[in-house]
Amino acid sequence: MWHKICFNCATCHRPLDSTLACDGPDKEVYCRSCYGKYFGPKGFGYGHSPTLVSTKGESTMLFSEARPTSGVKSRNGNGCLRCGYEVYAAEQMISKNKLWHKRCFTCADCSKSLDSTSLNDGPDGDIHCRPCYAKHFGPKGCGFGMGAGVLSMA
Repeated sequence: MWHKICFNCATCHRPLDSTLACDGPDKEVYCRSCYGKYFGPKGFGYGHSPTLVSTKGESTMLFSEARPTSGVKSRNGNGCLRCGYEVYAAEQMISKNKLWHKRCFTCADCSKSLDSTSLNDGPDGDIHCRPCYAKHFGPKGCGFGMGAGVLSMA
């Protein structure tokens, strides 16, 4: 229990409410921003600024393998299109009436994680991020791909 006046972030002293508060492992209370900075994932692509995580060469990946390595293979052919394992309702993503695990719902080319607003269904039956889709299936020829939306008519 906290007094309303005392319910502040331990780092930046921002006043908190129940939707902004995060309990830290040190039994202090933090705002979401400070909690993410001090206790969230570290490394490239996380947080507000780059931080050095490891200088010994070990992996900084949270998951060394992005796809499930155990579980039940789908018997009826309705499993995840990427790994073939059964997809349960809590972890399913749907694209063109086909099921995917959230962890398998990545670009077929660059493995970037996708959501329903950032994916394109390719003619190859796989899913792609917008840049990879444009690179492989977009218009080709003179005047395309020059950048900044410029179409040259020479």
